[in-house]
Amino acid sequence: MAQTTIEILYPEFGNQAGDNGNAMYLRACLPQAAFIETTFGEEPAFVTRDDLSLILLCGMTERQQERVLDALMPYAERLAALADAGTPMLFTGNAVELLGNMIITPEGRGITGLGLFDFVTHQLTPKRFTGVGLGAFQPAPGADPIDIVGFKMQFTQAEGKNEKWSFCTLKQGFGMNKKSAFEGVRRNNLIGTWFLGPLLTVNPPFTRWLLDTMGEADAVLAHEEVAMRAYEQRVKDFATPGMDV
Repeated sequence: MAQTTIEILYPEFGNQAGDNGNAMYLRACLPQAAFIETTFGEEPAFVTRDDLSLILLCGMTERQQERVLDALMPYAERLAALADAGTPMLFTGNAVELLGNMIITPEGRGITGLGLFDFVTHQLTPKRFTGVGLGAFQPAPGADPIDIVGFKMQFTQAEGKNEKWSFCTLKQGFGMNKKSAFEGVRRNNLIGTWFLGPLLTVNPPFTRWLLDTMGEADAVLAHEEVAMRAYEQRVKDFATPGMDV
């Protein structure tokens, strides 16, 4: 069996709102896996390797976001090809915004995105959008949905019709924008979401799906009992009317 190998892109950037906790939890779940930390300025491993089990990029500042876009732009077609081939990828926080067509700054400047999804992000700084969300993720057609909980803290709203390629459909909270119930993006096993949490720590059933998708069906979820108790309570709490205000 090939060794599980996870590439963490720009970990020195992707640590906003505790989002580096996603990588920390994966390390706890997969102590025998190989982790590649690609720092800014290095060529990503995914450019030449076809054996990666997961590519992870988490939230960053707006300035870092623009620098990362410049760095990844030469590999946009490669990322699209990997997504179409089924390579698991996870983009959390504002990292999901890199995957769209454009990011428009408060001054009206357009920053070209990677173009893997058809949406446009508007930076509305200093206005901040916060809240909690509860949604349903459909792993595969006919499969039982997985409840997803998460937190929102962003300066942006996006526009696009992501109904057919969203990460999850919300029961509580806002999705791509305040008028949308469709959160994040999905292209096969590429998942992009504005949810913070960190996402993997607060959603052990989703993490279980991700590990299975990576070929780690026998891996044990770290601290599973405690994580599940916290998750089940959040699902109940976040279903309370008004919790998203």
